[in-house]
Amino acid sequence: MSRATGPDDVMPVLSTRARLAGRAAVLVSATSRRLGRGGGSVIGGRAGLLLAPDLLALLAAGRSVALVSGTNGKTTTTHLLAAALGGGDRVATSSAGANLPPGLVVALAASPPGTPAVLEVDEAYLGTVAGAVAPRVVVLLNLSRDQLDRVSEVRMVANRWRRALTDLETTVVANADDPLVVWAAGTAPKVIWVNAGLLWRGDAIGCPACDGKIIFSDSDAPGNEASGGWSCVCGFARPHPDARLIDGQLATADGRRLPLHLRLPSRANRANAAMAAVAAGVMGVDESEALAAMAVVTDVEGRFATVTHAGVTARLLLAKNPAGWTELLDLLEGGTEPVVIGINARIADGHDPSWLWDVPFERLSGRLVVATGDRRKDLAVRLRYAGIDHMTVENQLDALTAPGAAAVQYVGNYTSFQDLRRLLPGSARQEPVRRSLSVPLVSALEVPVPRSSSRRTTGESALRVVVIYPDLLGTYGDSGNGRILACRAAWRGIPVELVLARSDEPLVRGADIYCIGGGEDGPQIQAAERLADGVLASAVGSGAIVLAVCAGYQIMGTSFPGPDGRPYTGLGLLDIDTIKSPGPRSVGELVAAPFDGGRNPTGVTDVHFGHLTGFENHAGLTRLGPSVRPLARVLTGVGNGADVRPDGTRTEGAWSGRVVGTYMHGPVLARNPALADLLLTLATGASLSPLEDEEERALHDERVRSLDVGGGASVSAQAVAKWRQLTGGRGR
Repeated sequence: MSRATGPDDVMPVLSTRARLAGRAAVLVSATSRRLGRGGGSVIGGRAGLLLAPDLLALLAAGRSVALVSGTNGKTTTTHLLAAALGGGDRVATSSAGANLPPGLVVALAASPPGTPAVLEVDEAYLGTVAGAVAPRVVVLLNLSRDQLDRVSEVRMVANRWRRALTDLETTVVANADDPLVVWAAGTAPKVIWVNAGLLWRGDAIGCPACDGKIIFSDSDAPGNEASGGWSCVCGFARPHPDARLIDGQLATADGRRLPLHLRLPSRANRANAAMAAVAAGVMGVDESEALAAMAVVTDVEGRFATVTHAGVTARLLLAKNPAGWTELLDLLEGGTEPVVIGINARIADGHDPSWLWDVPFERLSGRLVVATGDRRKDLAVRLRYAGIDHMTVENQLDALTAPGAAAVQYVGNYTSFQDLRRLLPGSARQEPVRRSLSVPLVSALEVPVPRSSSRRTTGESALRVVVIYPDLLGTYGDSGNGRILACRAAWRGIPVELVLARSDEPLVRGADIYCIGGGEDGPQIQAAERLADGVLASAVGSGAIVLAVCAGYQIMGTSFPGPDGRPYTGLGLLDIDTIKSPGPRSVGELVAAPFDGGRNPTGVTDVHFGHLTGFENHAGLTRLGPSVRPLARVLTGVGNGADVRPDGTRTEGAWSGRVVGTYMHGPVLARNPALADLLLTLATGASLSPLEDEEERALHDERVRSLDVGGGASVSAQAVAKWRQLTGGRGR
């Protein structure tokens, strides 16, 4: 095989300080592993960086370095590219997928100086790492929502990449089918564009160049496994690909058609291999030799491996966001085995699992699903509203045996996947077979099928629930609120129609309930401009109900901030106004209690709600005017931030007439079914029969119990002071 070469192929000489720091990093990392304290990459790297803050740059000097980044597929692509360059001791790479600077330090320190390196890099750290290691090639796979509480909204990441790649002397191998990747790579001096595909387009509809709308076309070549073209009216469009993925082959710029004989399944892995092969070419290895080397890879850090526990065979799969699940559901399609899904919400996963409501679990209809992991209750509620037969099992090993089947498919997000891998080797030898046959089965209930049309398809008497612009304001799973309302009506025998009203269609008139969610700054402005036509205001005037969350909540007010803090005109349906917080975003669990002992502010006397719980992620300071009431008082979290009652009570959300606003994601109605029933009572004017809400109540109570609800967030007082400074003392 050809050898990967560096730009000058010169063996560097490390300074004494760098050698000592590198040895310390490796030693601390190894000690941590021996003591069973984890993989050791993070703590070892931190020790090395403490001794030599520029250690990453020192260890990378003289190496031919490839960086791989993206939301999904970076661990697999890194593994494939490392195999293409020779693998083993011939390439410096982190087998544990430790993709922050400390982990990269250990990967480099553990290999001989001058060894080529293939490094997986967290999206948020690409600029920092690229500036330190002077990469020969940077591979950009895709960008979509993931860990929004840590990584930030996806357009922010794209803009950071764009700034980092400007004038960077490297070759960028970029996915031409992802508009956000193309935007990010557009300032790089040299780019090789690969037609690698993009099945999930939920985060790529808004144009990053002009905030217009990206239009995707169908596949532009027979047998093309990737995507067709895309463009915006501003001229921003998909560049001409230099390499394409067609009929299981990589079509290269020089006219070759190279077969992909991978042992890893799925279209996504063929795309990963195509990107890795092109990058290998930049590193000095012929693409055909690179693909041949990748054919020996059977699993990647346990992904796609098959294991046996207590007589049950399980294939292990990983999916951690809607984009990853979209690819994985294609792989699962057509199977009959039960599916075990593990969901956690730890630091590495992102603390907000609202994204579950953007995954089309409805595609698992007809299969038994077992919900497990730390956040199994969130998943169980999502499955209930997807109409999926399911069980909820606390222990992941018990979850594998609970269906009583000989084989299952296991899908975990990041830390739940790692938890199961740690449990399997020892427990498979020691644990007796435990069939959790006593686990209750929750049978599927019929759910309304949402439509993307503005045309009414049921009788005029049907309750109509409209989700406003999910293509613009669908970042945080808030579209699930519409599904929840429709399901809770249908389960009571109320005829109902659920409509997903996209931004390129006229807003549906005459609906009973409108739901609008959270999103990024540009799409928020677009949504406000479209809604300024008066259709929603007219509907409210005719008695329609509006549930507005986060960005949608701000739009309901008189003004809201754009990305630069400049105010934009809202709809004026709520007497609130919002400015951009000068401090950090308000991110975390939010718990609030109703005023007036649980009585709601609508006048409906037979529906009461207790503590409200949700997840907030916003940068707004919202002040309530005299004609609007707060939804609740903050116990934990920030909420409105700038609205404080005379007695010091901090507030969350607002309610006026039939318009309610909140900063709570979750979605808010999934965690608070009493609030959903209050809205349905207002819409129908009828007393609602009770539903079996055991799973919803369990989720609600777990979230409330998990927090100390004794006090509010101290940042709110600071926010009020800043509001008064910026607005001349208009805060309460």
